Amino acid sequence: MRLFKGLLLGSAAALVSVGGAKAADLPAFKSAPVEYVRICDAYGSGFFYIPGTDTCLKVGGLVLGETRGFDPQFSIGPSGGSTFWGNGTAAGHTAVGTAFPALGGVGFIPSASQYTNPRSRDAYSFGALGRVELDARTKSDWGTVRAFLRVDSYYGSGGNAATGALNGLGGPIINTTGGSTVQRDTTIINKAFIQFAGLTAGYAQSMFDFYADAYNYNNLRGSNATVSLLAYTATFGNGFSATLSFEDQASRRAFIGSTFAGSVSAAGVTSPILFDGFSGTSFQANPAGARIPEIVGNLRYDQPWGSVQISAAAHQISSSLFASTALQTATASTANAASTYAFPVTSSNSYGFAVQGGVQLNMDYLSPGDKLWLQAAYERGAFGYIAGNNLGFNYGLGVNANRYAGSGFTWSDYSAGWNPQPGSDCVWTGFGPFASGGGSCQQTSGWDLTGAYKHYWIPTLASAIYGSFLQYNNPQNALNGFGGAVGVSNIKEGRVGTNLVWTPIKGFDIGTEFMYVRVTQSRPVGLAGDSLLTAAGLPAFRPVTNEYEGRIRVQRAF
Repeated sequence: MRLFKGLLLGSAAALVSVGGAKAADLPAFKSAPVEYVRICDAYGSGFFYIPGTDTCLKVGGLVLGETRGFDPQFSIGPSGGSTFWGNGTAAGHTAVGTAFPALGGVGFIPSASQYTNPRSRDAYSFGALGRVELDARTKSDWGTVRAFLRVDSYYGSGGNAATGALNGLGGPIINTTGGSTVQRDTTIINKAFIQFAGLTAGYAQSMFDFYADAYNYNNLRGSNATVSLLAYTATFGNGFSATLSFEDQASRRAFIGSTFAGSVSAAGVTSPILFDGFSGTSFQANPAGARIPEIVGNLRYDQPWGSVQISAAAHQISSSLFASTALQTATASTANAASTYAFPVTSSNSYGFAVQGGVQLNMDYLSPGDKLWLQAAYERGAFGYIAGNNLGFNYGLGVNANRYAGSGFTWSDYSAGWNPQPGSDCVWTGFGPFASGGGSCQQTSGWDLTGAYKHYWIPTLASAIYGSFLQYNNPQNALNGFGGAVGVSNIKEGRVGTNLVWTPIKGFDIGTEFMYVRVTQSRPVGLAGDSLLTAAGLPAFRPVTNEYEGRIRVQRAF
């Protein structure tokens, strides 16, 4: 028995020694060390090192939901259908059905397609926004290299969506004016830029901007433009800095008006006019291709008490005037075969400008966090610099395939009543050397005032009051319709609003806003009288439109 136990123990010891020897002979593999995410405190809270790099990254975003309530009204004019004033439309009337067989020369009467019935318009609408932000920063011998990206996905219905079916989720009922507005779902690049040693390149806030809708939910006037740019900022110390920026002209490109059209006979027939070999009953204008970028500069002074900024911009106005036949395909009977290629009748190149001054004051002595903003701007031939948010019309330039980003959002938020023409950089009129009969693109002008004040009642409850006033002036020849077409209007627009925002935790807001918009416009020369408008089933011309809007918004930023 003892012998048997000894054999077992010896065998076990031999197996252990042999096993140990074999394990020692095998190659050893060590698992890679775990690289935990490290906090980066060089650029403030929320940054961490991207594993394996010396780049710090901050990931953020925002989720927003809101509902807006309007006072639905009829809509007629450029925003309710085809543009008819300032767009080469003859100041006469071709027959409307059989009830008005021959009213030529009495003034223009809009068609049914240019009228939207108030019953087809939503009294409320919803909107939702999802945003993702990435902010990457790396130290270098020449300073911090920063790359910033913001992507927005947006859904809107009713007044938060554009009319028509372009990019929408469904088509309107019956037609574009008799049916309800389609909802809209879209994704855009909101910001995408790189900063390094004073250089900023990419898609960013214009260096002209100052207040830029800091507190208001709905848009105010004054420049708030997102543009592609290449800019350099020099910092001089003691709070002084200066910036020179070359910015994308397309983001400031505005509508170009025209008051050229043929005369209307008593029988309602429009006679063509001949300009330099081109014949047409309507002559419409378009912005031409950009040749130079916007040249923008600012001087800024920042101190603990607030900031002061002076901005200026030079804007090229490149426009072309086309006969209506230039957009038609040539046939054997076409008098001018060159019309096949849509050659302009004439073109114009000139330069506009804009200047702006603003001040922001910290009002902590009233309540910590209180701020007051005031700014004023003047432009000539550069309407985009007072037009407001160039992403404000149904959120994003590409949503409407809008060629006129510089014209900003519509005068009244829901295109109520008789809509004024879009803001123009210049209007072609029958004044000047063109074709010995006159013709030139005369610049418009305008100015705006914008102010806002935010007050904290308690650290988690704040309210703001804000407003803007804009005046837009056309040249007298354009007002008179000099050239035969329906003329344009001078416009005044006032906006005033207030909000109340509760912030129970940091980054989470529940807010409500009320906005009042008042638009006043002069009566366009060439528009038919009120008796003829009402006889045709249209509302009488209304020079003043009042619009009221309420909004509730819930948002979470992180």
